[in-house]
Amino acid sequence: MGVTRIDLNADLAEECGDDEAMYQYLSSANICCGRHAGGPDSMSKAVEAAIRHGVVIGAHVGYDDRENFGRIDVEISYEDLRKLVFDQINDLLEIVKLAGGEMKYVKPHGALYHRMGHDKSQAQAVIDAIADIDATLHVLIPDSEMTKSVASEAGLTSVHEFFADRAYLPVGTLVPRTVSGSVLEDEAEISKRVLQWLETGVIASNEATPVSVLAESICLHGDTPGAVASAASIHQTLTDAGYQIKSWLT
Repeated sequence: MGVTRIDLNADLAEECGDDEAMYQYLSSANICCGRHAGGPDSMSKAVEAAIRHGVVIGAHVGYDDRENFGRIDVEISYEDLRKLVFDQINDLLEIVKLAGGEMKYVKPHGALYHRMGHDKSQAQAVIDAIADIDATLHVLIPDSEMTKSVASEAGLTSVHEFFADRAYLPVGTLVPRTVSGSVLEDEAEISKRVLQWLETGVIASNEATPVSVLAESICLHGDTPGAVASAASIHQTLTDAGYQIKSWLT
């Protein structure tokens, strides 16, 4: 792919993993804004840790659905979703400012993230909420023509990611979590796969067909089994191969 640096991001402050151990391997932190999980205390701790470790801060916004961890589609009006996202970003922004930090991007979570790839109303609601707050915030979104177009029309810079521990369908989207094998857990295999993607831009789908993935960041899920060991393995593998772990924003 001709790159020498790459961002490693992870979803944090969801109160379901060893967040503190993750920061040393990351360059960006998607901090949960307290709706699909977490809350003010975990948000504050995450912000303080990100600042302490020199990790770029992003707002991780999702459906207000703790029961399903924000991973089930929610039918919601444009106005209600726009307000929900607006409020979440502002909640985290207040904490970040009080801590003397800076928020630089927004990443939707779970079902909302994927819904934006094919639902223009929901994509527009999220993008408009971000633009209302600060149009210089980047947005980490699915690599679909719809999301890219909506973001571009609002004047936002969109960024895409490669999922280190998720299997891909031949069409380039993620294998649903309801399907066996959708989440990868072998740290050595995950690291090998990430390095292959960085070097070629292509990985094998769940049907063994090649899939091209364009991205500026790699997502590591902090809530999966062995998340810290996997993050450590990926970080070591990439640095050994000569890659610099650094946010696209720095």
